[in-house]
Amino acid sequence: MNDNLIRNVTSLANGHWLSILNRLGVDIHYNKAQPCPNCGGYDRFTFDDLEGRGTYVCRGCGSGDGLSLVAKVHSVNARGAALMVAPYVGLSIGHKVNTAALESSKRKAEQAKVQEALKLTAKQAKAATRALCTLKTCKPALASNIYLQAKQVQPFDTFELANTLYLYGDHKMDIGSLVVPVFNPQLAGLQFIKPNGEKHILAGTRLKGGFYPLSGKDSNQVYIGEGFATCAAVSECVPNALVLCAFSAGNLINVALAVRKSRPKADVVIIADNDESGTGEREAIKAALAVNGVYIMPPAAREVA
Repeated sequence: MNDNLIRNVTSLANGHWLSILNRLGVDIHYNKAQPCPNCGGYDRFTFDDLEGRGTYVCRGCGSGDGLSLVAKVHSVNARGAALMVAPYVGLSIGHKVNTAALESSKRKAEQAKVQEALKLTAKQAKAATRALCTLKTCKPALASNIYLQAKQVQPFDTFELANTLYLYGDHKMDIGSLVVPVFNPQLAGLQFIKPNGEKHILAGTRLKGGFYPLSGKDSNQVYIGEGFATCAAVSECVPNALVLCAFSAGNLINVALAVRKSRPKADVVIIADNDESGTGEREAIKAALAVNGVYIMPPAAREVA
């Protein structure tokens, strides 16, 4: 009987799990890094819904399908989860939905979201404070910086470490590492680039939408790229443009949208990284489309219609 119930419920729920889960108080979004509805966190959980089975992956509590997620969140076994889902797929099995329990779960989920948001805000504030304190101990980067020399670009008002810095535990950044401020829009954190090119973001940095301007020019020609060295090279080629470093491929669209909002008539050009995975180009196209801009990637320029 249990097997039939579970089999029938999962079959009928196939392709509808996102709606069912949200109606059951499991507040999630499709294919987005987000807090886990079961164990919290910030971006440890992704609902990928493979084959419509409600599948998910969590770095904290593991992976599973839609039914297992209901069981985890509501602390019931597989049969209990099936009984909860049944009314939402049209199965009448003589059990009423426990609305009080659902409301309680929803309240707990909302409270957990508020707590996570407060923790995140505190973490970001701590990162901003540490970033400011760190910059006070740095010195202005010169063109003779090892990393800048290797990339053959200018420093554009960045900094370099005058002393060894321990980021966490025994992990350290060497003297001479390049230090690039992250603004969002105020100082939100730092990116460190070791002489060998290894990059690290200061923990807690509010990176979504974060950027570093390589010039202070008030220009309507705006270039947005991933890495500092790429942006520096472009800035040297187009000295009258505003060039912004977004630090990652996924952040290109966030910076581009902010630019479009503040400069509606700007010509926005996204600089795509020509990486083997194709991620750089995919994210650049996405950002360009979002702001009606263009993207460029070596060796040619391409316009997104």
